[in-house]
Amino acid sequence: MKTKLLNIFLYLLAAVSIPLAFMDTSKAPLMFVDWGIWIIFVFDYFFEFKLAKNKKSYVKHHIIELISIIPFNAFPAFRILRIVRVFAFSGRFLHKTKDFLIETKVYIAFIITGIILIISGLLFAFYQRDNFLDGLLWALGVATTSGSPFTATKMVTKIVNIILMFTGIGLVGYFTGALASWLTKDDISNADIDKKLNKVLDEINQIKTSKKEE
Repeated sequence: MKTKLLNIFLYLLAAVSIPLAFMDTSKAPLMFVDWGIWIIFVFDYFFEFKLAKNKKSYVKHHIIELISIIPFNAFPAFRILRIVRVFAFSGRFLHKTKDFLIETKVYIAFIITGIILIISGLLFAFYQRDNFLDGLLWALGVATTSGSPFTATKMVTKIVNIILMFTGIGLVGYFTGALASWLTKDDISNADIDKKLNKVLDEINQIKTSKKEE
């Protein structure tokens, strides 16, 4: 669970660092935020590098992380290259959520929700005699309960409105439940599995030895 919380923390840092690449971080407090995030990523990279058994393989498969710790801010002449950090942090941003998306199948819920939103937008555009973009904005506003400047006045769109409300509530509940389950699930490493297998084999050998002695 600690590892997963750390991944989420780094995930959030990567998200924060993306808009910072387009801001003037030469003055406080943004300067301290920017350099603080950089220090954390540098520490994380070299800590993982130290734990890696194959150093060359680690460097080869973690190019994005290596790029993300290049201190572009220290070289004004290369400030334009800070755009590289956007892609580097974006890559890390996605990398940290890969396990979560795969294990919890959250992406399936988002795909289904996306299909529902598109169909709802099309129905709104057809029955309300509006364009698809307005229909999609209406569907997003209803599903996220953030409100929408468009109103459903036809019977069909009113029914769709209700479906979208439940879809939005269900998606939030599903996402929070999946996140809680993923965080509380025990992590079993290969080393732990090897230890348990060795323990079982030792017990089997002891049973065999005791039978022979009898």
